[in-house]
Amino acid sequence: MDQFAFRGYGWDSVPFRPQSSYTHYTLTSTNGKTSVSDLQWIYGLSDFAKAGYLQLTIVVASFLVIVRYLLHRPYSKISKPEGNAHAIALPFELGSQLFRAASLAFMIVAATQSENRWTDAVALGYAFILGVLRLINDLEWRHVALHHVNFVLTSSLFILVIEELLPCIDVDRTENVSPMVVCSISTLAAAVFVALITRREWIPPSLDLDVSEKIPTREPSPEETCSWLEYYVTYEWLTPLMLRGMRRQVTLEELPKLPWYDEPLLLLAKVQEARRKGKTTFWTLIHFVPTELVAMSSWIALSFILEMVAPFAMYKLLGYLTNPGTSPFRPWVWLVLLFIGPLSRSVCFQQYIFTSTRLIVRIRAALTQELYYKAMGSMELDDEVFAEIAATGKESEKHKQGTTSTGRLANLMGADMEAITRGRDIVLVVSGVTTGSVVSLIGLYKLLDWSALVGIATMLLLSPIPVLVGQRMIGINRDMKRVQDSRISVISEYLASIRAIKYFAWEDAIIKRVNEIRLSEQKKIWSLNMLYVALNQLTDAIPNLSLVLIFTLQVLVRKAPLTADVAFTAITLVRTLRRNLSMASNMSRGFTAASVSMKRLDRYFENTTPLRIHPAGPLQIDNATFRRNKNATFALKDVSINFVEGGLNVVTGQSGSGKSTLLMSILGETILEDGTITCPKDIAYASQSPWLQNETIRDNILFNSPFEQTRYDRVINACGLPIDFNEFPERDGTEVGENGASLSGGQKSRVALARALYSKASVILLDDVFSALDSKTSALLWEEAFCGDLLKGRTVVLVTQLPWISPQADLSITLENGSVKEVQQNLGVVRKAVTLNKTLVDEGNVDVTAEDAAAHTAESNGTATNGKHTNGDIKSAEDKRRDEVTQEALKTGPTARLQFFQYMRLFGNPVYAMIAIIMSILSTASFVGTGLWLAVWVDAYDKDDAYDVAFYLGVYAVWSIADVLFSGLTYIAYENGGWFAARSLHTTFIKAVMSVPLSWYKATPVGRIVNRFSRDMDSIDTQLAGMLRLCLEMLIRLGFQIAAVGSVLPIFMLPAAACCAVGIFAGELYTRTAVAVKRLVSSSQSPLFAQFADSLAGLAVIRARANMPKIFGDQLAEKLRVFEKASEAQFNCNRWVALKVDMMTTLVTVAAGAIAVSKAGLIAAGLVGFSLTNATTLSQLILMLVRAGNELEIELQSFHRVREYAAVEPEEKQDEYKSVGEYSDSETVMPKNWPRSGEVEFRNVTIKYDIDGPEILKNINLKFAAGERVAVVGRTGSGKSTLVLSLLRFTNIVEGQILFDGVDITKFPRRKLREALTIIPQEAVLFNGDVRSNLDPTGEIPTEILEKALQYCSGIASFQYHQNGENVENGHGQLDGSNGATSGELPSDIGITLSTPVKPKGENFSHGQRQVLSLCRALVRKSKLMLLDEATASMDYETDQGIQEVLRKELNEHGRDRTLVTIAHRLKTIIDYDRVVVMSAGSVLEVGSPKELYEAKGQFYDMMKHSGEFEDLEQLLNAKV
Repeated sequence: MDQFAFRGYGWDSVPFRPQSSYTHYTLTSTNGKTSVSDLQWIYGLSDFAKAGYLQLTIVVASFLVIVRYLLHRPYSKISKPEGNAHAIALPFELGSQLFRAASLAFMIVAATQSENRWTDAVALGYAFILGVLRLINDLEWRHVALHHVNFVLTSSLFILVIEELLPCIDVDRTENVSPMVVCSISTLAAAVFVALITRREWIPPSLDLDVSEKIPTREPSPEETCSWLEYYVTYEWLTPLMLRGMRRQVTLEELPKLPWYDEPLLLLAKVQEARRKGKTTFWTLIHFVPTELVAMSSWIALSFILEMVAPFAMYKLLGYLTNPGTSPFRPWVWLVLLFIGPLSRSVCFQQYIFTSTRLIVRIRAALTQELYYKAMGSMELDDEVFAEIAATGKESEKHKQGTTSTGRLANLMGADMEAITRGRDIVLVVSGVTTGSVVSLIGLYKLLDWSALVGIATMLLLSPIPVLVGQRMIGINRDMKRVQDSRISVISEYLASIRAIKYFAWEDAIIKRVNEIRLSEQKKIWSLNMLYVALNQLTDAIPNLSLVLIFTLQVLVRKAPLTADVAFTAITLVRTLRRNLSMASNMSRGFTAASVSMKRLDRYFENTTPLRIHPAGPLQIDNATFRRNKNATFALKDVSINFVEGGLNVVTGQSGSGKSTLLMSILGETILEDGTITCPKDIAYASQSPWLQNETIRDNILFNSPFEQTRYDRVINACGLPIDFNEFPERDGTEVGENGASLSGGQKSRVALARALYSKASVILLDDVFSALDSKTSALLWEEAFCGDLLKGRTVVLVTQLPWISPQADLSITLENGSVKEVQQNLGVVRKAVTLNKTLVDEGNVDVTAEDAAAHTAESNGTATNGKHTNGDIKSAEDKRRDEVTQEALKTGPTARLQFFQYMRLFGNPVYAMIAIIMSILSTASFVGTGLWLAVWVDAYDKDDAYDVAFYLGVYAVWSIADVLFSGLTYIAYENGGWFAARSLHTTFIKAVMSVPLSWYKATPVGRIVNRFSRDMDSIDTQLAGMLRLCLEMLIRLGFQIAAVGSVLPIFMLPAAACCAVGIFAGELYTRTAVAVKRLVSSSQSPLFAQFADSLAGLAVIRARANMPKIFGDQLAEKLRVFEKASEAQFNCNRWVALKVDMMTTLVTVAAGAIAVSKAGLIAAGLVGFSLTNATTLSQLILMLVRAGNELEIELQSFHRVREYAAVEPEEKQDEYKSVGEYSDSETVMPKNWPRSGEVEFRNVTIKYDIDGPEILKNINLKFAAGERVAVVGRTGSGKSTLVLSLLRFTNIVEGQILFDGVDITKFPRRKLREALTIIPQEAVLFNGDVRSNLDPTGEIPTEILEKALQYCSGIASFQYHQNGENVENGHGQLDGSNGATSGELPSDIGITLSTPVKPKGENFSHGQRQVLSLCRALVRKSKLMLLDEATASMDYETDQGIQEVLRKELNEHGRDRTLVTIAHRLKTIIDYDRVVVMSAGSVLEVGSPKELYEAKGQFYDMMKHSGEFEDLEQLLNAKV
């Protein structure tokens, strides 16, 4: 018999100790009981455990591993660890030692009584000695020894349970276990339990890892020090957070710390290493997180296997209940399995989710940084490449909607990262679903023999259909992504240029264009939803059909009775299969999206061109040819310039001659086709359109350099900024807003210049920095910055149009049509300040009044002279970021629990919402009804009433069909309602953000709005309706199932009620915290989007500086730390609640089983089976309800966030204007053809930007006659632009009236006013599209008028409309840096036509050409009043004259009823105007013709004196009659 016991183990030798043969156990086969062979494995296993081989193997293995560790340990590292390592927890250590000692003592006593126990005593003795030795104070040894002690103790406990307790499950076993062994097992179990609940000792990472220096040594996070039980089972370390969340809103500081292994910079290093090995994104991720993927596979496979324990236990329990006398096992065994099975499955499943959510956070942090660094280190991609990223071959021929690089990268970072992380569940499908399905199939075969095989074969034969549907979904999903890219891009582009859209009253045209793109996106979403429904119904119908087929074969062909244990176990297994298939199909949507997104990322990484790094050396270009990109037609050819080192090098030339391209080439931002170029590594660059970060003025100037008070003061004085600081209460602590929104054009330009000057770069590139400045500020800047020693020893390359600067330069370079026309060296030149009339300057140069008020405010705020706050006031970047995140989270406010009613109201109408809910009830009823009918059928056998098999089978089939049918209709009802809701929400949202006043954008970053358009709208499109359906279905099903179990076992209602109460309490605790944390997650994403958008806009400036991309990368890592911390807390909260609910519901299932056992023989087995089936799924049901309820509330956050912005107050209220007849001036009704002339009058006008703010303009009285050309001049900040903006009603007129053609402009809608005026702004804004859509987005102006405007402007700034011989190749002539259209796109004999493509921001046109297009835009509107806001400031004189000539011609041609108001810094531009208004500090100083003001020798004369062109201006005045 001994030999037989070991035959299975292949050990023929004499056993280690005498075997206790199990022949003496009573194993009878009376009463039809199972024979001995059914139980012999139990005794075989027990005897093998007693043999002692296992115990010795464990001890020897542990000893050898310890010896190896001690021999190979790097003793050089044994030093005092960095950070605060944890000391031993004394109470736990003491308890552990006592329990180990007691267990060993009891085992020694047991061994002396019976010689079979010595190997157990050896194992426990080894663990005890190791436990004592571990107290040696060496942190790393303590840690290693503890692992070995716990391993040996747990193994010993497991072996002892097999030895002594396993045989007890035999119903006929009579022998008792020795009391000493029981005591030993109990104390050993206590020792293991203490080990499980003891907090882990934290080893600072520096001991076992060479972690990057950047990672701050910090305290451990709770998850690094919590006990093993907390880490794997209870997640108790989150309870303090949960309790805090129950009482109040959780803030960012209160979330658990980020563990060191999730440090963003560490993840970046890992992913970069993985990218080198893996190349494609898929393989990169495999190399990046291999441990996590293996752990996920193991946990989920184990979870799916353990899931089968409950059905097996239920099968055996039902067998026992059907015939209690025949079971060889004690019934409590099945109750124990009903408890252990689901609980261990839950632990494994939650560990899978825990690991997978950690994977999400790591992948998002790593890929976001990788994408950011890639964008930082690469030239901007061509549109063609991005079109290719968005489309596959067959789609690329179709018309492609353009996208902007910021929009595209924001989408790659937002939606695509989200899609890739959603695809993580492929591990669940490959590892878990496969394992679970195989086990289910084996179970079915064992249960139902060949009839199960037929059913399984049917399932397998039909399974390719869902696969085909899934493949179709991939294509549609790809299309949808492309359109989504396009929508986000145009929205980003329009929001960034909202000011221009409002200037021209184009809101409706823009809304229409966005809605057109949205409509095509929604068509794709609808197709995707319908395929999703088809997929779900197929996966539902296939198992149901198989079940009907299996039962048909079982009862009709095999003639076997359908007993309770067989029927309900079969239905559980088939439902498991059905759920597995359904899970796989549901997740297939995620896999398809993930594969599309991975390909998009791959294409992006493959197609980027690394930025060209020029060899280090003095700044010198030799025979070089540069092109903006490979498709650009414009090129700088054969350029050779030897720049004067440490001197001033000035570049001049007409607009479109290639000046900006030359600077970009020095920076390496263009393609060097030929020749060589050398330059220093560190260059400061100020671009033509100033780029500023959304930070304070001081932060912008410092640009991450250390603060030096003296240097800082010199720089801001040189740039004339102290006077501007007086305007701001916060002085240089003022936030500049997005794109510098809170500063004027001149202020932005000077802050950008100050940033370049403050840097210690040896080369400074300045692109037309004087263009936005008035002549006085220019003169001051020239004197302070260029004539002093501020730039001493630094090489300056200055692009400028000011004619008086070139003669004072060390080197003067003139460009023409992309080549160097002339290089002139001025040896020994001395730079002189422009002559200033000191008396006049003292009298009137400085605007006093407005600034005095500001200065007082500033002083009362306790700021020092240069706006330097006392150190206590200046927040660190991190504090500010936290504030920003918490602020946005709190702004979104609490979400009402029942907000889904408001969501369902958008389904179309209330009746539709009611139908959707009724469909949910019918679907659930049919699902529960199927099980109930089966119970009736099974019990009919017991009553010998099942003779009409066809009847029972037919009804069962009808129930099954109804289940699938109602389920499908429910899906369609919710998906359709959700689609309508998303459509109306998006329409309202875009309309709302286009209708708000401009001031709203100052407080609301565009990144935040784009986040809501992309991530939140995506959630509403794809997640919200499904989550609402799931939540309602779970709620209804819970009610049905509790009622079903309660009707069979009424006493069951007590534990069920307790379970629900605990579940709901835990759920409530969880939901309150989770929603607050989710808000923090959403809000912590906005700064990431903002930094992305911010950095992409200023790439050239950032990359020019040495080491600056790295600093920006570190700032991104700082923001990612916040995001990771919030995300991990959000995911971990889910684990906390899941285990709590699982434990409760497992107890309820056991209670139901125990009640059933106690009533064995009293209740029909079929009904018990029905109630147990429902009881075992209660756990998942309550959990899914809590989860679905929370997910719904979280997804409703997106709905709430979108609705919050969709409900912002518009600029114009509907009922603001009572009737058309209420106007000023003699109460006349506005004429139909108003305005008939361009006459403008200001009557005692006082203006404020904010109702509560300071007065900007005071008591303005002016009248401009129709047909006059009026110039408004004055220093920066004197109120010129405010005067013009007031005509468009962007300000608040608090006193007086502004009349336009005799009508008070406040008495009718702003839209009508703005349509009647035209402004050519300082910054020409062009949109992605073509020339026609830029001139007239409304599409209402006839083609002839558009073409005529282009003809008018032909010849200005290389702007060609007619045929141009040189440009025959692609008709895209002399566009500076043109990314031009490829040769097939335009007729070859035309320059710029209405169909010429325009890139985002007009990047394929030079600055001058953009301004000319802006002029064309103004001409086509035929307005009676035209406003020019420094529109020609950045032009060379010839281009400026060309534009003025066109305007003069236009005014003369259309009668003298059109008025032109121009703000200008360049006096040459306006010297021949009819009238000049000189402004200072918000008041009018002088008004008159240029000649009159010249003769008056006042402020205007002074401006002429130091313009640098006094003689020329005098000549022009004298020449003018």
